Amino acid sequence: MFIIKSMTAKRPPRPIPTASISKAEENVTVHEILVPIRKEAKREEVKVLSSADLARKLPFCHGFMPAFEAMQLLIRAGDFLIRLREVDNKIRIVLSVGLTSKQSYKLREMTEPEEEGPKRWKVTEKADQDENDDNDAATDLENRQGTGSCSETRAVPFSETIAVNIRHMQLIDDETGCSIDGETFFSNLNDLLAYYIFVATEDSRDFNLSNGINRQYGTFRSSEIKIVKILGNGAFGEVSLAEITHPAFKQDKAAVKTVKKGYPQQLCLEEKFLTEGRISIPLDHANVVRTLGWCYDNKPLQLLMELCPGGALSTYLMTKSDKASNLALTRLCLDAARGLDYLHEVGVLHRDVAARNCLLDAKGTLKVADFGLSVKAYYYEMTTSENLPTRYLSPECLTYFAFNAETDIYAYGHLVCEMFNKNQTPYTGMTGPQARKKILAGNVLNVHKRAPEALRAYVGDRVFAYHPIYRPPMHQIVKFLEELVSCLQKDNPAENGRVESTMETGNDETMQPSNVTEDVFELVEPSSAAQSPPIVVAE
Repeated sequence: MFIIKSMTAKRPPRPIPTASISKAEENVTVHEILVPIRKEAKREEVKVLSSADLARKLPFCHGFMPAFEAMQLLIRAGDFLIRLREVDNKIRIVLSVGLTSKQSYKLREMTEPEEEGPKRWKVTEKADQDENDDNDAATDLENRQGTGSCSETRAVPFSETIAVNIRHMQLIDDETGCSIDGETFFSNLNDLLAYYIFVATEDSRDFNLSNGINRQYGTFRSSEIKIVKILGNGAFGEVSLAEITHPAFKQDKAAVKTVKKGYPQQLCLEEKFLTEGRISIPLDHANVVRTLGWCYDNKPLQLLMELCPGGALSTYLMTKSDKASNLALTRLCLDAARGLDYLHEVGVLHRDVAARNCLLDAKGTLKVADFGLSVKAYYYEMTTSENLPTRYLSPECLTYFAFNAETDIYAYGHLVCEMFNKNQTPYTGMTGPQARKKILAGNVLNVHKRAPEALRAYVGDRVFAYHPIYRPPMHQIVKFLEELVSCLQKDNPAENGRVESTMETGNDETMQPSNVTEDVFELVEPSSAAQSPPIVVAE
């Protein structure tokens, strides 16, 4: 009964929806079309790269590399590279390419004006001769291979691909476009290069670019060099401290050597500057300053070298040689001898051996530096006038104007004298002609009395020998000094024999190059024998 009543009982009426409930029903999510508000597009300034900027991004662009340096890289016909040149304060693009004899003669015919009379170059005869040479080469190839036909396509002989001439062509770059000959224009530099690289030409007067010579090992980008401060200034250039980020080198600091811009004979000076780098870059020895490489991206050119925090040897000798022991100074003589011995082994004549051209690293090791007068030869004879350190030259240099390993050994004797004499310049107080007269008369310097007696006798009797055949070779000097250092170490076992580095924290003055205080350099003219007084040998 209770269940039936509960089922039949009237249920209370449902409550009337209130206003709050009705509001909840009104807030039903409704899909709407959202239209974005269009903002006015800002016009971005698009920087249009010039042809020079486009060229800098190419791997075969070598910056402001001089023409005589580019010729060292172009070996075969079709080898090419791009260089930059500054003309009237504007950067111009120069295309350097290697040509065969045919291409060279034809290109000259196109560029030279026609004159009456017989032609200067007989191209047809040259072409016939080349064809005969090709047939002979093909016949020789058949005989070697044992075949009786020449229907197969043979490879071009290597002799035909050798670049016999290097052409440097400045590109025309104006509002018309880019062009080499002034007739065929392209919209930009990339189109011009693509045409000469990929379009094969049948006319032998034309040329194609087949092999781009990329940047060589040891070349730096300007973005990889950050100049920190200038360490020293000279008459022709300056040396700066720089931070480098080159992936091929572990060190993060280097010394940067540059040529001063605006020098009257800047082109000649740059050529000597590049010659110094070409000689010193391949050198690799513990007692020779390492030349890291070049940077051609900007003017002036930059030569990067190993940083030697110990500074110039001449500065150390003038300030701290009094406190150095004979063992330490003799070890420095040994370091210099090892460096010169290495140079002579690889065929390099230094020609300016002196304390001012030696540096000390952080550990006090001596390194031979400054290859401004060096030559890559075992024997060198002067043909033009040069500024030379006449006080350090041997008698045969002043008489015959010839240089070899023995002349470096004679100058090394003056270096030993500077070691124990606080960097005193040879023949101090004398003029250049007076010093030359002393040298030619055989009046040599004596090593200071504080030096070991064996070293004083060895230098005076052997190293300073008047005739070069009596001077010992550098490897014998190294052996003698090694034995002398060993004896000095036995006498002083507690001494390490290394000089203390002159580098001080926060002081970069010691890293400056040494300046010449005496009138050491004189202009030597090989054609004039009057400058050398007659030889008077003292009895």
